[in-house]
Amino acid sequence: MEMISLKTCFRNFILPFCLIVAGVLTAADRPNIVWITCEDMSPTIGCYGDEFANTPNLDAFAKKAIRYTNAWSTMPICAPARSTLITGCYSTALGTMNLRGIVPQSSRVIPMPKILREYGYYTTNDHKTDYNFSHEGIWSESKPGAHWRNRPDPDQPFFHVVNYQDTHEGPTNSFRDPRNGYTKRHSSEMAPVPLWFPNTAEMRRIMAHHYDLISAMDTFFGKVLAELKEDGLEEDTIVFFFSDHGAGLPRHKRYLYETGLKVPMMVHIPDKYRQLATSRMGSVSDRLVGFVDLPATVLELTGIQKAAFHQGNAFLGKTGKAKPKGERYMFGARDRADDVQDLSRTVRNDRYRYTRNYMPYLPYHRVAAIFAGNEGADGVVSKEMKKPNPKPETMSLFAPKPFEELYDLENDPNELNNLAADPQFAAIKNELSGELEKWILRIRDAAFLPEGEMMRRGAHDSVYDMAQDPLRYDLESILAAADASSHPDTTIEELTQLAKSADSGVRYWAACGLLALEEKCECAVELLKQLYADDNPCVEIVAAEALAKLDPTCPEAAKRLAQITSTYVDTEPAIAMQSARALVELGAGAEPVLDEVAAVLERIEGPVWDYYRNWYYHMFMGMSLHQVQMNNGIIVERYQSGSKD
Repeated sequence: MEMISLKTCFRNFILPFCLIVAGVLTAADRPNIVWITCEDMSPTIGCYGDEFANTPNLDAFAKKAIRYTNAWSTMPICAPARSTLITGCYSTALGTMNLRGIVPQSSRVIPMPKILREYGYYTTNDHKTDYNFSHEGIWSESKPGAHWRNRPDPDQPFFHVVNYQDTHEGPTNSFRDPRNGYTKRHSSEMAPVPLWFPNTAEMRRIMAHHYDLISAMDTFFGKVLAELKEDGLEEDTIVFFFSDHGAGLPRHKRYLYETGLKVPMMVHIPDKYRQLATSRMGSVSDRLVGFVDLPATVLELTGIQKAAFHQGNAFLGKTGKAKPKGERYMFGARDRADDVQDLSRTVRNDRYRYTRNYMPYLPYHRVAAIFAGNEGADGVVSKEMKKPNPKPETMSLFAPKPFEELYDLENDPNELNNLAADPQFAAIKNELSGELEKWILRIRDAAFLPEGEMMRRGAHDSVYDMAQDPLRYDLESILAAADASSHPDTTIEELTQLAKSADSGVRYWAACGLLALEEKCECAVELLKQLYADDNPCVEIVAAEALAKLDPTCPEAAKRLAQITSTYVDTEPAIAMQSARALVELGAGAEPVLDEVAAVLERIEGPVWDYYRNWYYHMFMGMSLHQVQMNNGIIVERYQSGSKD
């Protein structure tokens, strides 16, 4: 007698039972799901009230879809946002909050397309992954041209993702034409310019081109809908449209404002599945929905119960009609973007948004090689800042961040009036700050460890498993240290106590607190030297940077940073990347180690832009080291104006 494998048993017996329990009996009863996504785009679409936009296909779609006005990406940059999209877990819980890395993932967290495959769906992705973890084994097919038409059984239900890339910041800021041949152009004379940019001819030209790319995306969107119609699948398919985060412009992408987090999102549910809708088609919903909710929503629509690890809630289907209390709030985060470290967390309700900046001494807009060459919107901003009287809204991008921010989104949609210190708003600030802290502790936010230490502690299983284990990650103590180190009233005595902790995560935040004090920490030089001798390199790096800034004429600390970079470049590149970025922050103070910098750059040479070994840590480490060279008068050809791809 032939033996039946456990997997075969699951598919033949247990799986159908699960589907019956979920109320889904046959393949014909299950909807197809299509995600049409695009990159780097705020809700600058006609149906969202943007009169300058030319988006006829999306505008027509809105008339037969639910249009969400409060849809949020969880992070204002691509890979971290996409890791949440595909798993239903916050990237800050997975350890995928930084751009980019190869983060070990838990066997307890199953990406949503893999779950759908187990339940009989054909899953295709054309073709972007960018999850900060391997996409192997997730999809039935993931490559350029992957399509539902390739499924072996034409009656098999499918989940299909197709992504439009040309709205990305690269094409926007380099005036690159869309690849689908779209030729119509918006008038640069009439192009709207956001308040934080100078209203110059150059900036209007950038904005007009961005709208050209949005129109090209609209044409692409129409083509995908036409393919569904051509295949007779319109009435069997639920279609989602959304972008991955805000526009690829300063104070949008990478920024914890509505301009960075708010995205367009629309969902069309055909008549056949109208019972799954929570609003009528053609309506507008102000419900708070986020990327963390999308996997739970897709599973609900396909009759599959969400798993225990999912951190979001369905906003469509039977479950979506019963709105959980927790959906009064949405949460977001900012961590390392490119090679620039930061850590901020934000929460909003239907009117107010609160942000806690754990590294407030760092301005949003910082020197980085990726923006070198004074091209595009970043170049416009840089030129404005060189004027005798730059625009105040532009100047705010370069200022240190307050440790707390609170905005009334109804009366201050541009988020320019920080109400955090206003006693009239103390109650709402306390409510939101309390909810933010509860969220950080509930999901077990892994980012309160420095990235290299996070990777170390999660190396033998996963960052997620490490962060969920209180014995391996004392988040309560580390979060308290982060709170103290970033608070303007924290004293040297308090930082001294933190520096005595047995936990390297707590000591790291003690060092960050001293770094934030700048010249005021002269009285704590001995404490800095203690942390400089720490056995954890992530702590040592911060202390070395602080010491080097206190005494720029002393090369010892800069040499130690260069040595750490060289030591860990191959074995623990996240640590080497941290030390390379610290050298950037020294400016001309890194001049004594330029030979060491050049030596590391030689070691990480590779095929990426003919400069770097890979698209991950070594690319961002290389960007930092090239910025060190540029800070000290060395010309780096790739980062000269007009030289980038």
